Amino acid sequence: MGFLSKLFGKKEEELKRPQVREDENLVKTLEGHQDRVLGVRFSPDGSKLVSGSFDEKVMIWDVSSGSALHTMSGHETWVECVDYSPAGDRVASGSTDSTVRIWDPSSGACLHVCKGHDTAVRMVAFSPDGKKLASCSRDTTIRIWDVETGREERTLRGHTSYIECVAWSNDGKKLVSCGEEPIARIWDVETGSNTANYKTQDTLSHAVCFSPDDSLIALCGRDAKVKLVTASSGEIRSVLDGHEDGVRSVCFSPDGKKAASVANDESVRLWDVATGREVHCYRGHVLEVQSVDISPDNRLIVSASDDRKIKLWKVV
Repeated sequence: MGFLSKLFGKKEEELKRPQVREDENLVKTLEGHQDRVLGVRFSPDGSKLVSGSFDEKVMIWDVSSGSALHTMSGHETWVECVDYSPAGDRVASGSTDSTVRIWDPSSGACLHVCKGHDTAVRMVAFSPDGKKLASCSRDTTIRIWDVETGREERTLRGHTSYIECVAWSNDGKKLVSCGEEPIARIWDVETGSNTANYKTQDTLSHAVCFSPDDSLIALCGRDAKVKLVTASSGEIRSVLDGHEDGVRSVCFSPDGKKAASVANDESVRLWDVATGREVHCYRGHVLEVQSVDISPDNRLIVSASDDRKIKLWKVV
């Protein structure tokens, strides 16, 4: 275990978990990480999951059985974020150790260690064609990596403070990023230029993503709200209001009709995108929930929490 994890981590026996009545839509709970689970993503076919944790490990899971297939070590401190490539043949992770790693999920082998950031990597995201990987960091840069070689292709500069999140448009032409500035920045991938800046009306944004048709951008952060923004103009179309504390992660369903979010209030919430109405609030985690994703078939939500558990829920 690295120095920072030793300093801030908690031993298993020290974590006292309060009891909570679990939602009837809970499908299963996956346990294996030894500390806070900070990131989770479905594979493109929905049969597997990748997760990253404060325990410095990246894990591959079988969704149907809930069993761990691989536990990958290499990062020197906690794993902040993970992603699955569109073809399912690669996973990526970013860490507080300032590196990005690209892994083979079938074998658990580390293929590349991508070095360039000089402080914590907060988000990694594969391009829609799987050829590039974007990462953002508290060093105020976004870096684009070649997945095949692990080499850095481009550095995007323009943020003036920590970047917490970055996401690709589904046509692969744009990136959106945000963090400690009250601004979401839009980037042209081909030129690397910052083409637009949208006000977030928040002091810290934790997560951002494009809708499947690229018409909307979802933002969430410290103010406990999820905002749906018109991608072409930056106008806030609707505010999804229901969480009671900072929202850590948000994603759209593959059909774009729903969105899921998770927060420090220990809840997982499902929203109707068209109306902005809360469809369901899932309870079962007992500490802050850090990451969320919806399966490719729209049937399952996965959430990862500081309680060291990954939970799968039915989409209602």
